[in-house]
Amino acid sequence: MIAGAVPFVSASYGFVTDRFRFYVSEVEIPIANLPPALDGLRITQLSDIHIGSYMPVAQVRRAVGMANELKGDLTVVTGDFLTGRTDPLEDCITELSRLRAPLGVWGCNGNHEIYARAEEKSAELFQKYGMKLLRQENVELRWQGSALNLIGVDYQRQRDEEGNRLPMLPGAEPLVRRDVPNILLSHNPNSFRRAAELGIELSLAGHTHGGQVRVEILDHRWSPAEFLTPYVAGLYKRPLFASAELNDNEIPGVHPASGFQSPASSIYVNRGLGTIGAPIRLGVPPEITLITLRRVV
Repeated sequence: MIAGAVPFVSASYGFVTDRFRFYVSEVEIPIANLPPALDGLRITQLSDIHIGSYMPVAQVRRAVGMANELKGDLTVVTGDFLTGRTDPLEDCITELSRLRAPLGVWGCNGNHEIYARAEEKSAELFQKYGMKLLRQENVELRWQGSALNLIGVDYQRQRDEEGNRLPMLPGAEPLVRRDVPNILLSHNPNSFRRAAELGIELSLAGHTHGGQVRVEILDHRWSPAEFLTPYVAGLYKRPLFASAELNDNEIPGVHPASGFQSPASSIYVNRGLGTIGAPIRLGVPPEITLITLRRVV
């Protein structure tokens, strides 16, 4: 009876407690070729809000308030503002418009904007409320006299309707610059290999929710998101310009937050705020990230 009750007790705990226990993750990321003036630049990241029945407006407002308290220089939102077509997209973006950062608030679409047929509407609402959703676009941002190149793309599908494999980041080459550091907003972390191959120094993603549930058995941690991607949550690195055809295990020293020598391309995968499927989180708290860029000496 006790064994049978464990899943129900755990699910109840994850529903009642963990899913609104917003956690601030702070991480420093070394960036190849970072100008001295950008050393210490702080980026606040939100992702996977999924406003709707299980993510009320009041909780989005609370998360925005927490993000503003971090006083980031740049704020980004990496997709999945809603789950389905009946969810209140404008309410979500209205709350996001309360975000404040000297370099502005920028975003990209996620896969649920595709499902809800809301990609264009999201971009229109971002513009209406004084923000910018980047759709296969880039923009130069200047901070203390130095520049960085911010790139944003819509959700990167991996297969077409017939199941054929699709290329990642098609047409992105002209958006990448060689004279300044590049930061990519791409909801799907599986675009990371191609981003590294293109020479993009930092990718920011979401999509996985960290799996929503993390199980530890005999000192081994496992997440359902591992079925979808090797980039489940947190920081990962690959050498800049490494072939996208190479798996991480084919490149010496590549694993989460590995310490191989620079120059490196990094990705940070945010666990998101909301949930999809079951409104439960266990061992994977919803996340607001504060990223500090560091110059590689």
